[in-house]
Amino acid sequence: MSDGWEAALAECEARLDAAAAAPGARAGEAEIAPFTAPEVDGPLPAPLVDRARRIVERAEVLEHRLTDEQGRIRAELRRLPRLPPAVHQTSFDKRA
Repeated sequence: MSDGWEAALAECEARLDAAAAAPGARAGEAEIAPFTAPEVDGPLPAPLVDRARRIVERAEVLEHRLTDEQGRIRAELRRLPRLPPAVHQTSFDKRA
């Protein structure tokens, strides 16, 4: 079996775990590194196909959950009252 594919799938699982935990994390705690394509040697070995499919299924469930949450947040923001723009006054003392 390919160690490159094992590592790539393990990284995908770890990224899904981090992304699933991110919406409940406090600001700055849920940093997920940008995706970089893994270096693998050849096509996905047959024994790893089911694991890869489970990862894809998890990703799709997470995507739907986050899309629903995004819609809920947008609806909540639309219900908030609109505030007038802040007026900033600047003064300059030329006697100084």
